[in-house]
Amino acid sequence: MNFHYKRLLLSAAIILAAINLHATTRKVLFIGNSYTFTNNMPLMLQTLAATLGDTLVYEESDPGGFTLEEHSTYAPTISLIFSQPWDIVVLQEQSELPAFPPSQVDTQVYPYAHILDSMIHANDSCTQTMFLMTWGHADGDPPNCPIYPPICTYDGMQQSLRQSYMQMTQDNKAIVAPVGAAWEVMRDSFPAIWLYQSDSDHPVVPGSYLEACVLYSSIFHKQTYGCTYSDGLTTSDAEIIQHVADKVTLDSLTQWQQYGHYPYAGFNYTEAGSTVTFSYVPTIASGYVWSFGDGAHDTTAVPLHTYTASGKYQVSHTAATNCFSETITDTILINAVNGIGNPIKEDTYPVNAIQKGNGNITFLLPAVPVYNTLEVSDANGRCIRRYTITGSSITDNFVPGFYIYRAFSLDNGMLYYNKLIVY
Repeated sequence: MNFHYKRLLLSAAIILAAINLHATTRKVLFIGNSYTFTNNMPLMLQTLAATLGDTLVYEESDPGGFTLEEHSTYAPTISLIFSQPWDIVVLQEQSELPAFPPSQVDTQVYPYAHILDSMIHANDSCTQTMFLMTWGHADGDPPNCPIYPPICTYDGMQQSLRQSYMQMTQDNKAIVAPVGAAWEVMRDSFPAIWLYQSDSDHPVVPGSYLEACVLYSSIFHKQTYGCTYSDGLTTSDAEIIQHVADKVTLDSLTQWQQYGHYPYAGFNYTEAGSTVTFSYVPTIASGYVWSFGDGAHDTTAVPLHTYTASGKYQVSHTAATNCFSETITDTILINAVNGIGNPIKEDTYPVNAIQKGNGNITFLLPAVPVYNTLEVSDANGRCIRRYTITGSSITDNFVPGFYIYRAFSLDNGMLYYNKLIVY
């Protein structure tokens, strides 16, 4: 179902109709060059989305080596922009230009990004422009190094690219798909998964797969981890790429999507007995509807709700702007017996997290009690992994950082939680 509405009326009746709809359709136009079309990345993204239950309808205009300046006068690109109302138009600049000296970027990049953005909104004011942050060359940009030393290395080139793409995002009230930022994490943490072709520039399949995963999380606001489609990659490599893409994109979504009109319905909550305070992840939104799973609803941004009975509840949050609406659902456990609420740490039944190096963690589950769910949350309290427990251990790979994990039974209310620092 396409949530792209013209001048959406932010009434509870309309927004509540979207609750419990999980599949999403997005119409996306890609405007770029070989960084977009190599390995047929848009088709890769479409297949990834379909495997995860969503639908991507797309067109592309991506001649090799094209700049945004060339696209701004290229008849096929202009024709595609005005061919139909798009949900998102993805703009990707030539690989080197945004890393050049700021004065050059000011004249050769920013004006044409704005021209294309203006065309996009002239066609449909609700379309969201998204910039695809690209990646630095494997060894920087040696031919242009004497002219602009910051791009002599990969790190310097990547930093320049990031700054330029973030500036374009801000200037045009757009959003950004942080492919370059995820690329940097892959290089630093998982160098064995090489992302470049022999030209040290274009992506091999793992690089394009990373690009597709970041775009999926940026467009659909869902994690890719666990997706069975890997485009021929080993399961291990695909899962690492999925995890990095999810973490870089979703953990910092408020940074990547702070300027546009594309809402995110993610939320956090804190419990005090049977009373729960819910808070949305702060991205652009102008209307909110909460469904607490017990028949109650609320339309405030940060509601407080008291449950009258213990149990598990499906909580849905819908965030909307004048153009888009999105709903996210999560399960919470309420244990309000004798006024003592969740969480209750059962120290006598611990779940041990064993470090095996390189971010590899094995969770060892006790035989008693029978926990049936294990969740891992990041430092911001957002659940990033949820496992159904079927055995005595769970092994997975994590990017270094601070986490909280908890094992619990939705049947009897038993809960264990602890911190986890991945080195």
